[in-house]
Amino acid sequence: FFIAILIVIMRFVFFTKIESVEQLKEVSLLPLIGGLPKIKNQETEGIVTNEIPNSKISEAFRNLRTNLKYINVESELKTILVTSHAPGEGKTFTSVNLANILAKTGKKTIILELDLHKPRVFQRFGYNAPEKGITTYINGQHDINEIIIQSQIDNLFCMLAGPIPPNPSEYILSEKMNELILYVKKNYEFVVIDTPPAGILSDSLYLMQFVDTTIFVL
Repeated sequence: FFIAILIVIMRFVFFTKIESVEQLKEVSLLPLIGGLPKIKNQETEGIVTNEIPNSKISEAFRNLRTNLKYINVESELKTILVTSHAPGEGKTFTSVNLANILAKTGKKTIILELDLHKPRVFQRFGYNAPEKGITTYINGQHDINEIIIQSQIDNLFCMLAGPIPPNPSEYILSEKMNELILYVKKNYEFVVIDTPPAGILSDSLYLMQFVDTTIFVL
């Protein structure tokens, strides 16, 4: 009896992580739309679903793409926001690989780098830090068409953050940001939006009003 009590106490004190899908379902009412296998750090630097299309992680993203079709029952899902609770949980990794998998279906897809605080999408595509992007569009330096990049992947386009401003959250709240999102929703078949962690910044919570669904990465 005392050994059993000791084991319970040890598990309560030392085992604080969610260890299975069943435990996750017990503590959340949100739908679980997919699971991605853990991979080595060096494999997360690029777009693994493009570089290793036959891998387990690529197949997991294909399953995620399939499951997304069943999220919205009454309307077509076109605009997807990706966020997380804290940094380092795989938010940007999920964004770029999901965008690639959607583009592989032949649909015109664009990814928006709307983590204006710490943008990382440009690194996944192998670009240098851009001198123009969403921030230069919002402050009037460039038009929308000037900041759209055709990536090296067929049907996949990028709209990168651009130079980091001193007040990123105010850019998210601007009227021109609303116009930008309406433009991409009208001109692209899929829109994937990479955002800051929702547990730290409110940018993601504000942007949720513009999308068909939100993916929360844990």
